[in-house]
Amino acid sequence: MRLIESLRKNATLLLSGLVTAVFALILMRELGGEPLIQPPGDFGILIGAMLVTAFLIVRDIRESNGKPNS
Repeated sequence: MRLIESLRKNATLLLSGLVTAVFALILMRELGGEPLIQPPGDFGILIGAMLVTAFLIVRDIRESNGKPNS
């Protein structure tokens, strides 16, 4: 499986997870009276999304090569 195929396969999962995380973060910040945009924390969300994406891509590539996911 190639990178683009893996991204297409997992696009719904990745997008829904990112939207949910951003919505929850905005809600928590609004209820806490904090500024909605905080660059250091928002950068952490981006890094987390990239790590999850990388994990899913590596998992798909390993599965397509016949290797177990352990």
